[in-house]
Amino acid sequence: MAQITIIGAGSVMFTRQICSALLSYPSLAGSTLMLMDIQPDVLSRSGQVVAKMVEQANYPVTVKMSTDQREALQGADFVINAIQVGGLEPWRLDMDIPAKYGVIQEVGDTMGPGGIFRALRHIPPMLAILRDMEQICPDALFINYANPLAPLTWAAKDFSPVSSVGLCYGVRYTAAQLAGYLGQGPWVDHPSTPEKWQRLMYHEVPEHIDYEFAGINHMTWITKMQAEGKDLLANLGDITKDPKVYRADGVRCEMLKFFGYWCTENHWHCSDYVPYFRKNEAMINHFLPERWNLLALEEQVHSAGKAEIDAQLAGKAKFVIAPNMLNAPKLINAMLSGERTRINGNVANHQPDGLLIDNLPQNCVVEVPIWVDQKGLQPQHMGRLPTQCASLIKTNTAVQELIVEAALSHNLEAARYALALDPVTASICTLSQIDGMFSELVDAQQPWLKSYKH
Repeated sequence: MAQITIIGAGSVMFTRQICSALLSYPSLAGSTLMLMDIQPDVLSRSGQVVAKMVEQANYPVTVKMSTDQREALQGADFVINAIQVGGLEPWRLDMDIPAKYGVIQEVGDTMGPGGIFRALRHIPPMLAILRDMEQICPDALFINYANPLAPLTWAAKDFSPVSSVGLCYGVRYTAAQLAGYLGQGPWVDHPSTPEKWQRLMYHEVPEHIDYEFAGINHMTWITKMQAEGKDLLANLGDITKDPKVYRADGVRCEMLKFFGYWCTENHWHCSDYVPYFRKNEAMINHFLPERWNLLALEEQVHSAGKAEIDAQLAGKAKFVIAPNMLNAPKLINAMLSGERTRINGNVANHQPDGLLIDNLPQNCVVEVPIWVDQKGLQPQHMGRLPTQCASLIKTNTAVQELIVEAALSHNLEAARYALALDPVTASICTLSQIDGMFSELVDAQQPWLKSYKH
């Protein structure tokens, strides 16, 4: 028996997805799902959804709710962070203000102006969760899902002794998709519509595929892929000649052709982290003829999800209770049941027995295979990445390090430097333009940046 506390549980779509998988594991019998959010109305809806899922699953799980963070942490064994500070309003500012300076982001949640300011908004309340955990449930595992995942997880490990891990399904999604491109599994569509997003969540990497990976969140590299012992990476370049694959993933095909390795995330995401594809509108449209406005898609997903959830709550449709792409349920099941499993997780590169990735900065957070059982997390040492892959990663970790410095020191000057070092921003703007953009973003986002010195 365990208590799983979800902070930010008012995000009903995420809460439904994670509980869908949690309730599929027998090891969760007798456990408590504690849902916490600062907004009573959205929390109430999530509570109704989870209670109905438990009823459908006929599962002995207790569902509780609270708007008080400290109360929600009482007795917690696992704490899942799913906050989104300010909702969609500041995200829209993250996108619209940089666009005036020529910085057009596809997603804006990991790097670029959007990733930097999202981190500045999210790190202070995340640290407040960790402070409360130190007093109330110091032995619980902190599981971060909030983006930008790498700097948030970095800030958590620098700030608090509480054990923490950052989780994302991007590696599993990438491996499943790459297997499909290679003819070793079903074709996996990018989540460009609410329907495709829902289907993606219940894909899995084919059982006969063995793969390894190493990097940082949203820039992890596939370093091994075999089908029943046969190497699939030696001829990986052939997929770039397949028109269907290139149409679906042109940016990553270009990265593969030049750098020799396949990268996460999907080609829309990937184009936000390197300086080669987004210098002007014509270039973006050339490499990304189908655009992926994640902010608009998020609104579509919530709209479609609302109708579906209304039907489920009314008893007109069933909830899906099944394992899915999310790693937290797999991790929790492994720790409770002792069933050894492997996930992709984000942890400190520097471990007691050395670095997990030898040629990445020791203070950064890396994404590597992690074995999990009743003994907890056992990250896998991955050696050296190909130098070109490690070098690309360092252009991102340099930005992340400054974000963490800004957030932990409450000083925005380091964040201004981070924006100047961002690969896409630096490829488009002069330093004076970057300074102007940064000031405008700070002024517009004052309601969510109150803990910082200006």
